[in-house]
Amino acid sequence: IIAALADRTVIKANGQDLSYVTVELKDAHGCTNPRAENNLQFTITGPGSIAGVGNADPQSTESFQQPHRRAFKGKCLVIIKSNNKPGTITLHISGNGLKSADVQVRVEQ
Repeated sequence: IIAALADRTVIKANGQDLSYVTVELKDAHGCTNPRAENNLQFTITGPGSIAGVGNADPQSTESFQQPHRRAFKGKCLVIIKSNNKPGTITLHISGNGLKSADVQVRVEQ
């Protein structure tokens, strides 16, 4: 199960504001699976972009700028950046064999 939570669900339409989305891979009981290392894909729609992705793995050589990341100990992070227009950003998270998840962040003037 993919679970995702944004630290801020409302950000400013100034082209600089950020929301940090924590992504966790959970088992059927809702506990984070520390052995999960699934490759996750991120798609964004709305007035924003992905500023970066990470997983805290000190040995990872994956790019911080690509819209995908391997989970490390069941977790990864996606940073969403606003643009200059108001609206709703939707981050779609998917992975092979996993039910996808969406997170919405509102962008206001």
